[in-house]
Amino acid sequence: MYSKIFPLLSKGIYLNTAYVGLMSKGLVEFRANNEKDYLQKGEDYKKNSYKTLEDAHRTVSRFFSVNLNNAFVVNNFSSGIRHVIRFLPKKLKVLLIDNDYPSLITAFEEEDFLIHKVPMLDLGLEDQIDDYISKNQIDILALSIVQYSTGLLIDINFLESLKLKHPNLILIGDGTQFLGAHKFSFDSSPFDVLAASGYKWLLAGFGNGVLMISKRYLDLINKEASVIRDIIFKGHFNILATASLNFAIQSLEKQGFENLMNQKAVLTEKVKNSLSETNQIGSWVSKRKQHSSIFILEGNKDLFKNLKKSKIHCVLRGKGIRISFHYYNTEEDLFYLENVLRGNN
Repeated sequence: MYSKIFPLLSKGIYLNTAYVGLMSKGLVEFRANNEKDYLQKGEDYKKNSYKTLEDAHRTVSRFFSVNLNNAFVVNNFSSGIRHVIRFLPKKLKVLLIDNDYPSLITAFEEEDFLIHKVPMLDLGLEDQIDDYISKNQIDILALSIVQYSTGLLIDINFLESLKLKHPNLILIGDGTQFLGAHKFSFDSSPFDVLAASGYKWLLAGFGNGVLMISKRYLDLINKEASVIRDIIFKGHFNILATASLNFAIQSLEKQGFENLMNQKAVLTEKVKNSLSETNQIGSWVSKRKQHSSIFILEGNKDLFKNLKKSKIHCVLRGKGIRISFHYYNTEEDLFYLENVLRGNN
């Protein structure tokens, strides 16, 4: 079914969305037509780009339930997060998770913050964060909602409780491995800032991302959202990438995003149960309330080579092999993976 939309699916088992999401035929055609406009219209293409930008902002606002004025298209997560943390008061205490996404960590280390870190735990991570914040009067908690190296999904309910317990805590999130893989409403979430790249689970190609900020963040820095907008769009922006993000999100909406995520959740549970039963993944995964659709297979480079030989797209991460399932994956993909892991390929 989905191979007609994503041709690469007909050439193997794609379990690598956490590395890069697939490009659809529809997006390829859209981008080609967009570039033809540039070819044929010249300066009018740039003049019309501001309508493209506003259309994209409206789409992001609608899809993620965020105030239109506080939603921005950015080049990627790394630039988006830096646009906003530069305005935060200096010398604030920032709590990070050790071995979190490197660009998140370096963004804070580049600024004049007081950096604190807690080790990455598979179990008890949330309790550890809660305890550390209570004992050390932390001002900012910054973390990836889904840890790229393990697939661990932070408990959003925990974050909501944490904000109630510490109402002055500033919560900043990396949503690159989360947005597009889970239903999410920013304005009803505990986050003050959330940024993400669009080339993974949003399937939007390269050069785009989203940035969302809360009213509380704006009150804290004592600035209007227009100030952030002016900084982000100082100079020109990538028109094609912006239009691609708009197209990709609208495609998810047209397909019925909530149903797609329900479908993915069912498959994810089957994957988790299957790999847990055969001890292919860490035992901690099944002990957490929830887990993302990213899993680390316990295996060496020989297993990785065998998976690649069997046309399973994956990537080495840490001491294992990372696989990830999106809505375009199927139960047949899981069956094929199980056979390969049993040595029946």
